[in-house]
Amino acid sequence: MSSRDELLRLLKPPAEKWALLSTDEILHGYGTALPGDYLWLMETYGPGEVSDYLGILPPVGASEIAKVPGICPGAAEQEEGVEGIEPEYLVHGGLFVWGTNPDGDSAFWSTVGEPDEWSVVIFRRHPGPYEPAWTRYDCGIVEFLMRTFQGRLQRNPFSGTDLWRNESPSFTRD
Repeated sequence: MSSRDELLRLLKPPAEKWALLSTDEILHGYGTALPGDYLWLMETYGPGEVSDYLGILPPVGASEIAKVPGICPGAAEQEEGVEGIEPEYLVHGGLFVWGTNPDGDSAFWSTVGEPDEWSVVIFRRHPGPYEPAWTRYDCGIVEFLMRTFQGRLQRNPFSGTDLWRNESPSFTRD
C-alpha cells in the first residue's frame, strides 16, 4: 500500500476539495515547482492542522509570499547557546517552510535537487538531551507523516507527542 493510500485510510480528508494554485502561479511565485506528494496533499486535504498540532501551510501567490501564512523560503536558525557547524544539508541548499506547530518547531524542505527529491527537514525548538535540533528525513511529506503516525522514524521528530504513534489523527482545514 502506498503512503498516500495509507494516509487516506488513516486520516479522513474534508469533503470539499481545496483550490490549488496553478502550476504557472507556483512557478512564478517560488521559481520552482513544488513536490508532487505535497501538491496531492493540498488537493486532497488543503491547508490546515493535523490533530490540532501540525499546521500545514498552503502555496500562496507571488505577491503574498512572506506576507500571509503560506509556504515561504526560510533560513536555518542557529540554536541558542550552541555554536559550531550546521548540518551540511542546511548549507548547500535553501529551505522552504511548509509547517509549524505550537511548540515552536518548524517543518521545511531542503530544496536540493528536483522538487520530488526534496527531503523533509524538521527544526525542533525543544530537542531532548543529546538530540539534534535539526534532522533531515529522506522522504516526502506524505511518507514523513505516515512514518510519524506509525512511529517508524528513529525518534519522534517533534517536541510534542501529538502525532507520534497517533493511530487516529484528525485533520481540520484552515
